[in-house]
Amino acid sequence: MCIPWKRHIAAALLLICLPLLVIGCGGGGGGGGTRTISGVATKGPIVGGLISVYRLTTAGARGALIGSGTTGADGNYAVKIPASVTGPVVVTVTGQPGATYLSETTGQQVPFTAAESFSAAVDNFNPAVPVTVSPLTEAAFEKLPLILAQKPGTITTEVLQSSVVAANNQVGDLFNVTDILAPPAGNAAYVAALTVIDQMIVDSKATGSVTDTTAVTTIINQAVADVSTSAPAYQTFAQLFTISATEAVAADPSLTTVVGNLTQSVTNPPAEPNFSDVTAPSVVTGLTATTYALNATTSAVVLNWNPSTDNIAVAGYDIYRDGGKVGSSTTTSFTDPAVTPNVTYSYTVVAFDAAGNFAAASAPLSVKPNQTSLNVTVSGSLSSDLLSRLDILAPTAPTSLTAVTTALTGTTSSVALSWAAATDTVGVTGYEVYRDGVKLATVASTSYTDPSVTSAITYAYTVKAFDAAGNRSDFSTALSVTPNRPSLGVTVSGQVNTGP
Repeated sequence: MCIPWKRHIAAALLLICLPLLVIGCGGGGGGGGTRTISGVATKGPIVGGLISVYRLTTAGARGALIGSGTTGADGNYAVKIPASVTGPVVVTVTGQPGATYLSETTGQQVPFTAAESFSAAVDNFNPAVPVTVSPLTEAAFEKLPLILAQKPGTITTEVLQSSVVAANNQVGDLFNVTDILAPPAGNAAYVAALTVIDQMIVDSKATGSVTDTTAVTTIINQAVADVSTSAPAYQTFAQLFTISATEAVAADPSLTTVVGNLTQSVTNPPAEPNFSDVTAPSVVTGLTATTYALNATTSAVVLNWNPSTDNIAVAGYDIYRDGGKVGSSTTTSFTDPAVTPNVTYSYTVVAFDAAGNFAAASAPLSVKPNQTSLNVTVSGSLSSDLLSRLDILAPTAPTSLTAVTTALTGTTSSVALSWAAATDTVGVTGYEVYRDGVKLATVASTSYTDPSVTSAITYAYTVKAFDAAGNRSDFSTALSVTPNRPSLGVTVSGQVNTGP
């Protein structure tokens, strides 16, 4: 395969401006004790890299140096900073003599030179939460000043924090990673993104004109600066990413699904949010909970609340248990999967929008899962429905999933799905429909139409059933559907009819 790097590398290299890393003395002053910021620096894991921690300025740049250290043999780091430091910080890993990173595609240790660095912006430093530094966090850090430039008025700490969240979320949405600051280990989407980026770096070096990661980093950063398929920089990035994704899958077929989902996201990126928005969503109201026992020592808590409103749109909700974030949801429900019965927990929910504006927390809800009751509704009184309290069995998985595709335009189609009804000991409440592992919709019937997909691309559809107690079935057997551009009605039931 001919890799079209030569016509892109020269332009990319001209646009690289390597920051001068100026390390002052004193590391942020003495007195008042210290706290530790920790995490992992990875492209794979970066060994022997210089870690520097800075305050984050309201311009989205590195401010005062407050601590430094070195990454270990697994890429992990732990740096002491003054205990007085709160709010936004930047963690930067820079190459130095002897530093290396592990190439995901070749399995070899590669020099990580002084010309190379990645940074991660953190909206509110918490010593209990690890901070990953990677090419994804570097792209978000480079995006941050561009977001701040769109904010009206004075940049307050709150606006800076919301902008950090918005930058990190935008890059996460682009690469299918929920939290780019969380450790990549065990996160298939994050590992896949880093693998394809590593393949891009390997391909760039094959030309002989590139010797490190800086050209690829620049191409990614320029693409994230304007996430639009009409932008030339983004077109270059998407083209090179797709080529490297194909090579990564050829080398490791186990990555086929996750890299396929990733490529779909990169080639059809989410629209840029309105970053000038500084209005937070309304406070969540109507928070209620239902608990049910999983076994003698653990219970689950199902939370529901009223939808918030926003001047543009609510992007999602963060859920907190006893002040610590336990997850996020794009719907008005969330299941905390395993807590201890007979212990009282306090839950709150915070709405946020795409620009990173956060509402105040909802009124706290105290929940005490009762070990002797398998399903207790917590909203002022206990449920007396014995049947629902005894329902701990999931429905059967849906079967006989079929699809009919219909051409809408020369490039888009719809996909009408149908399946056989699942069964349940009490009753099936509805179904969740997924495309390529991403939930599309929740329906009460045994059919759903995916309104618009790209023709001539293969998609994998699955369906889950659920009941009123929140029990969910296994996925149905996946159905591969390839809308055929010339054919306006393609019935898919075991194989695709390619039409005339």
